[in-house]
Amino acid sequence: MHRRCNGSVVKRTLGALDALTVEDARYAARAMFASAFLADCAEHWKPATRGAHADGVRRHILPALGDRRVDAVTARDVRNWFDDLSVTRAGSANRALAVLSSMMKHAEALGLRREDSNPCQGLRRRKTAFEAHYLTDDEFAALGRALDDAETDHLVAVAALRFLLYTGARKSEALRLRWEHVHGNRAVLPDSKTGPRTIWIASPARAVLAAQQRRTNCPWVFASPCGGPVSVDKAWIAIRKAAGLPGLHIHDLRHSHAAVAVSGGEDLRVVAGLLGLADIATTFGYAHLAEGSVFEAANRVSRDLADMLDGGEADHA
Repeated sequence: MHRRCNGSVVKRTLGALDALTVEDARYAARAMFASAFLADCAEHWKPATRGAHADGVRRHILPALGDRRVDAVTARDVRNWFDDLSVTRAGSANRALAVLSSMMKHAEALGLRREDSNPCQGLRRRKTAFEAHYLTDDEFAALGRALDDAETDHLVAVAALRFLLYTGARKSEALRLRWEHVHGNRAVLPDSKTGPRTIWIASPARAVLAAQQRRTNCPWVFASPCGGPVSVDKAWIAIRKAAGLPGLHIHDLRHSHAAVAVSGGEDLRVVAGLLGLADIATTFGYAHLAEGSVFEAANRVSRDLADMLDGGEADHA
């Protein structure tokens, strides 16, 4: 198999001629293009994205479309595949469609499809069943009690969950937070979903950090007993059940942080800064805001949240 990559012709062997059937060779060639696509584009993706894209290719794209040549995949093929997958897995279908579209564009760049022939063009992503849940005052209080009760068995995981709520950080940002990132009232992340960003750490979140044990040769703020980042999934299942919120997602803590900020009158540009939202930050010109405004907002929102978890009894002094 020959293909052109970065101006050079790359040759790959499918296998010994006498060991392959025609059908085996065809399938191997198709799978090889998928592997080539993942390899060629890997440097442009974060590690988690690389894994997710590879999983989508393996689980959803090759099984359904792997019997077709790259230049023979039509818009009808894609629509039928996407409709079938969307019936039961709308979220997976949306993600796989984006990967397939990138694959087709890459095939065009390599000369394996004619220019502007992407068969995914024009397909709209389906709405998923997921809807953000914004905690009410009573639900915050119930969650606070459940977090308190879970500390005996899941001390570090509970701390990580409180940090998520107090800061509005993403799960990955909190669980992979290193001590070297923490500088007083901020955590400076060299990389995140939207690139480098600052997490503002108000007094309730600083109290959470102060309670964490710093271990020799362990860089993680929220560390597991074996030395890696702590896992919060098991603790979260127990906590949300105890709080009477079995359908609550961890990401809903971030949504609720934003909701408290907006309902408290914070400017949307400031909320964008709190959450590290690159698109809203660009739209509203967040780059021109003073850091002091964002940190003061972090203080107000984080203290309000701490108060709500305590059922309205927190001391804001």
